[in-house]
Amino acid sequence: MPLRYLSLAILSCFSLIACSSAPIDPSELAGKLRDKLTTDIKADGLKLFSYTARLVDDKSNMGDADRPFPHDARVRSMQAPREQRRAMQDLQDSLEVWGRQVELGLTKTLEMTGYCREGYIELSRIIEPGRGEIRGECQEGATNADKQKFVNY
Repeated sequence: MPLRYLSLAILSCFSLIACSSAPIDPSELAGKLRDKLTTDIKADGLKLFSYTARLVDDKSNMGDADRPFPHDARVRSMQAPREQRRAMQDLQDSLEVWGRQVELGLTKTLEMTGYCREGYIELSRIIEPGRGEIRGECQEGATNADKQKFVNY
């Protein structure tokens, strides 16, 4: 029974985050987010990039006693259908908020580096709990300065 209450408490936290009308302040994620921009300039001047972001988790530092039990998924599957729908909606809402944060991180990174000065076309997006990746193509071609600046970026 205590495990069920723990699961509900965690889902409640996610729903509070998701239901918040104000966007998450980027300073709240200071030290909790790792991101990386990988650039790829082709010989014909095509500029591609991959932006990945992930939350730094403490799970890797947890002892075995703190890890969730393997049967947690089975316990969650025995929930009432209404609870399952609510949990799925909470997860979907939190992923939407996280996706916006990943997109904001990409926008700020592109502004700071000057990689895609005229915008970009999104090629793919993967948003998972605590991890996100956006791949894209810049709308402008690479200049000689770009080729020198981003050769080892």
